[in-house]
Amino acid sequence: MNSSVSLFPLLTFIPIIIYLGLMIFGVWFAVSLIKTLKEKNQILKEIARNLENRSKEEI
Repeated sequence: MNSSVSLFPLLTFIPIIIYLGLMIFGVWFAVSLIKTLKEKNQILKEIARNLENRSKEEI
């Protein structure tokens, strides 16, 4: 009986740990998504510049 009573307070921390884990995962996901989108935008800007330069050269 003593072991189950001493184990009960530890079980109350499980939801807190899960919540913190989800928050950390959410922040990591948002940061990595923003980083990836910035890289894609930079690549698209370079492509647009190249297309503009080609169209100016053709005229």
